[in-house]
Order: sequence, then C-alpha cells, then structure tokens
Amino acid sequence: MRLSGKSGELVYNLKKLGLSENEAKAYVALVFRKESSAREIHEFTEIPRAKVYEVLDGLVEKRYAEVLHGTPVHYKATEPEELVRMLREDFEEITATILKDFEEIEYVGPDQIQDASFILYLRSEFTIRKKINELLDETRKNIIILSSSAEPLKKIESDLISVKKRLNMIILVNDVKEFDNFSLPVMQYPPSVQSLLVELEDSHLANQRCFIITDVKKAIAIGSDESKMEAHFISQPVIDFLYKSIYYFIVNADKIELPEEFFEPQQIEEKSDKKTSKRCVCKKQNKN
Repeated sequence: MRLSGKSGELVYNLKKLGLSENEAKAYVALVFRKESSAREIHEFTEIPRAKVYEVLDGLVEKRYAEVLHGTPVHYKATEPEELVRMLREDFEEITATILKDFEEIEYVGPDQIQDASFILYLRSEFTIRKKINELLDETRKNIIILSSSAEPLKKIESDLISVKKRLNMIILVNDVKEFDNFSLPVMQYPPSVQSLLVELEDSHLANQRCFIITDVKKAIAIGSDESKMEAHFISQPVIDFLYKSIYYFIVNADKIELPEEFFEPQQIEEKSDKKTSKRCVCKKQNKN
C-alpha cells in the first residue's frame, strides 16, 4: 500500500508547516498504521531504507513520535492534535523572533555589506539549528567548537558529520567522558589554557554550553534559558582574531604559561603547591 489521495494532501500541508517530505510521509504513515517498524514504514512510504531510521529518529527527537521498545523496535505517532499544538507554538515563537529582529535591524548600504557586523539573538531550537547549518555551509576550511556539555553537540551531530570531510574540525570539551557515544573525535581542554576556554561567557545567555567559531568571521554561542535553547549568532571581524588566538593557544598549549590573574584563587594555590612539590623533589635528588 502507498500514500495517495488524502494522505498526499496531508504530506503536502505538513511540509508547508516545516516537516521534510520524508518526515511528513513517515508521520502520516504512523498515524494511519497506529504503530510500525522501520521496515514497514520503508515499504509503506518508499522512503529509502538507508534513511528511514534517521527520519524516524528525527521525528522522535522533535517529539512528533515515540519509540515502542521491542524486537523489532516499533514507532508510534504523537496524536495529530498535539502535533498541531507544537507546530503552532514553534510558528508563533519564530514569527515573534522575526518581528523582533525586524524592529532591531539597521540599514546596511551596498558599500558596507562586506564589513557588516551584527549579533542576532535566537530563541527557538528550529532557528538555532537552521543558523548552525548555514554557518557550516559558509565555513571555508576550519572550524573550532568549544563545548562544556554534550547535549548541544549531539543535537547537531549528523550535521557535523556531513561536513567533516570538507572541514578541518577541532572539538574541545570540558569532559571527554560525556562524549563516549559521540561519533566525532573530541579533545580535552588543554590544562594550561582551560581557564580561558571554560570561561567563555555571554552575559545574555543564562548558561553557556557551546561556542562554534569559524574562519569566515562568524560564530554562534549556544546556551539555555531554563529548559529552552537560546543562542547568539555573531558576525564581526573580531571573530577572526578570536579564532586565530584560540587556535594558537591550542597548538602551543604545552608552551604557554598564563599569568596568575587568569586563575581563580584556589587554582593559584594548587599551582603554587605543584611548584613547591617540584622544588622539594629536586632538593631530595641533590642530597642523594
């Protein structure tokens, strides 16, 4: 059996509300069939077998469907009324953000476009992910990602994987143990510059989690406000300097000794204890 008639119209309208064609097909099929395995959805909708799991997992991530554990795993659609409610909320949030951005926008003349500097405040997960994908597409060759949490990176993991062959990607994290199931290689913050990298703060973000810096003078800082994601998209020449500075710190991490004002009092004491310990060892060795 294939989707047709009224089902085709539903798919068309769901696409207008932001779902991809495959997501719309899979959702309609799940509603029609009550629950289905990935193989059944593939056969029913003709979504390519290689993509059907990705599509279904995407619906689950967006809360448009849920997983029914078993062998094989089955999926069940969120009730259409609930889906429409969530889509309406997303739409209202996006339109409110657009209106706010238009109120704050400044005219940039043709001779200023290349040097335009601006900061956009993004408040919906949909808008943030869209902006991240635009940034990845624009990036020429190099990208640095600093993350104190695995959560934001796991949400864009598939997007990062899609560009890893084209871009040189450095991912620095606060705790590599959080990234055990992450598909891309990550590195622990170099100890000698950890104070600089961990404390990258944006006063407008309640909880800084991830900072993505590119070689096109653009960056995005991702945080959270209670349970919702929020971000700042930054386009400024200073981003180029920031990118090169962080890269320099990474490459020369073992050679750089930061002054004490970069450290908290407790870190200064620990640092001093280490130096004292080293001197004691040296004295004992000299006595021998």
